[in-house]
Amino acid sequence: MQQHKLLIDWLSFTSKIHSKHQLIEYLGLEDVNWQTTRGAHGYKSRLYYDCMSIHFDGSPDQGVWVELSGQGCRAFETYGTGDYDAIFDLINANPDNMNLTRLDVAFDDRIPPEDSATGILQIDQIRDDTLAGNFVSRCRTWDVHVSSHGTTVSIGSNKSNILIRIYDKAAERHLSDGTHWVRVELQLRDNLALSFVNLPYEIGERFTGVLANYLQYVEPSETDSNKWRWPLRPYWANLLEEATALSIYEKPGVEYNVLHCEDYVYKQAGNAIDALIQIYGVDTFMDKLKNRGTIPSPKYKKLVDDTRILLGLK
Repeated sequence: MQQHKLLIDWLSFTSKIHSKHQLIEYLGLEDVNWQTTRGAHGYKSRLYYDCMSIHFDGSPDQGVWVELSGQGCRAFETYGTGDYDAIFDLINANPDNMNLTRLDVAFDDRIPPEDSATGILQIDQIRDDTLAGNFVSRCRTWDVHVSSHGTTVSIGSNKSNILIRIYDKAAERHLSDGTHWVRVELQLRDNLALSFVNLPYEIGERFTGVLANYLQYVEPSETDSNKWRWPLRPYWANLLEEATALSIYEKPGVEYNVLHCEDYVYKQAGNAIDALIQIYGVDTFMDKLKNRGTIPSPKYKKLVDDTRILLGLK
């Protein structure tokens, strides 16, 4: 079964009227085990947890900067309120003192390996059409990058208010089980990001409206020299139709399960664990593990609770 969804995959904003503690409370992240580390872009310090950053202690006019990367958005959905609309409302209510500095909205064309359906988007076709110039765009620059992480097509620039990325998410994740997963991502900054939020339409209509305005893949015509009049490639028309029908942001939360945990413990930390067991023995090792003196992570607590419920142990 095809799994088409829209999700927020990056969010950053600044506030000159809130302290870092006020923003933590507003986001519902009071119980997170924040670590204090070095800030960036003029901020001397930041609080960090699971790809969520709150930068502070900058110049007087900088205020506090909240930055949630893709994984940070999933952490916000899991450990915080996950309420993006409340953040947008707060920014809109304080236009002189708050700024939405970056917003990434992504469309996923994803089909699980057990499904025989064909995806809307084929990254090789998009790559070839881009190289052949079978597209029109208001952006001046484009790039096609092929690596061991798959193919990425970028339309626009990181320095501008919009960048469109189309890439093979399955290859990026090194999924070798036959999953089809192509992502189309709008990276919006500053005024364009806030304008996107405030468009009076459903999220799908906002996404496709902006996307179609800045990028269209088209069928070449031998009789018309104006590429903007060329008909859409069928796959691009299907993408716009499917995405327009979506009315809500998906909130997948932290993609973390027992298999990911096992993969980390056995493959990455396995040699160190085996060495300590050989040195101390199992009983002493387990005793030291239970008394390790670190604060338990809510990520792992949720994993344990969810798994026990699934197994009927709780």
